[in-house]
Amino acid sequence: MPIPPLEPQVAFPKDKGLPDFDCLFNNHWVWHAFCTKLGAPEEAPKRIRVLWLDYQPGSSAIACYAAEWEWGKWVVEDQFAIELVRGQPEKFFHYPDDPHLPGLRLAASAVDAPELLAKHVALSPYRLRVESVRYRPGTRAVLRHISSWRQSRLGHVTLFVRVMRPRRVQRLLTSAVLAKESGFVIPRFVGSWEEGGVVWMTRIPGATVRTMIGKGIPPEPHRILDGLEKLWSASIESEQGRPLNLLADYQWTAGLLSRSLQSDGACRILQQATDVLGPFSKAWRPSTLAHNDFYDDQMLVTPDGEIALVDFEETGPGDPLYDVGNMLAHMRWMAWFGNAAEARDAYRQRMRSAALDRFGWQPQDLAVRESHALFSLSAWPIHQLRGDWAKSVEIGLELVIRALEEAN
Repeated sequence: MPIPPLEPQVAFPKDKGLPDFDCLFNNHWVWHAFCTKLGAPEEAPKRIRVLWLDYQPGSSAIACYAAEWEWGKWVVEDQFAIELVRGQPEKFFHYPDDPHLPGLRLAASAVDAPELLAKHVALSPYRLRVESVRYRPGTRAVLRHISSWRQSRLGHVTLFVRVMRPRRVQRLLTSAVLAKESGFVIPRFVGSWEEGGVVWMTRIPGATVRTMIGKGIPPEPHRILDGLEKLWSASIESEQGRPLNLLADYQWTAGLLSRSLQSDGACRILQQATDVLGPFSKAWRPSTLAHNDFYDDQMLVTPDGEIALVDFEETGPGDPLYDVGNMLAHMRWMAWFGNAAEARDAYRQRMRSAALDRFGWQPQDLAVRESHALFSLSAWPIHQLRGDWAKSVEIGLELVIRALEEAN
């Protein structure tokens, strides 16, 4: 049987702490692991694609793959993951079995999920369709449960299902309470299974603000700032919500990039960025309640014109300027790596000017936070394993420096 190619073809520096790290990108090694755990299929897949990589240099790595078969006009895929931890044998996950997400296997099964719905949501549909939206092995998954009944007049109900490590369930529920202070529309929780790490939420119809920006019809910046200002001014009890930790985020990104980048030019830009962001991250402290992961793809504009916040898990003690800086960073990133660059850059400028005028912030203070958020984003090409990930990371770091320079 032929050994399927692994796409994209990528290469990283050797990792002494994880001697088998480079094997994650070797098609012979990956295919052998697949066949050893699942048995050789009757027909070899056309290819194996690397979908995602979580990497802690010298410590751990999880790579997610999809084996793809082409059957006529159809592409059938089988997802799996391989985890490496220093000093331990590798672990093989076959979706939806994931040892870190104990509820995923049942929640992702159209056979077993109805029982979960009946027990934890008090919903007993005649038919249930399960759709996978996103899967990050070892971390989280998002599913859709689409329920229907015998009587067509009852229509159907779509619930979004968040699957996570069980210890994160209470954190998500707490963050929802805090996020309501913003006045944004947020999904309603209709059930949870804490031991399995599963939460069901209502679906909110609408288009993302990111999509609206690309079409040239985004909401006025002050409508977004209205909700943020309400959130920032809300009271928060001691120990409520997990504080934003910019230093940990910075140290993780700096460590990943310093171990992954190989060109002298990229290393020089990295050093230039860390010279500024390192001292800032060490000195920074949270000041108010904040969203802490705020950007255009986290919001929807509903058919009624309301703004809905659909992801709010990081809400807790944070920094108003960082909420805005993070959104500016994502729009600058999408203007370069996405589409509709002019529309995105124009809206970023409008949002920046509106925030500076409204709150009287110093441009340099906002710029360093936008740069910090861009620094975190610069690691995404490694997660997504673009074939040209090293060049994309270098461009990301150049955006960091550009954001700093524009404020001076």
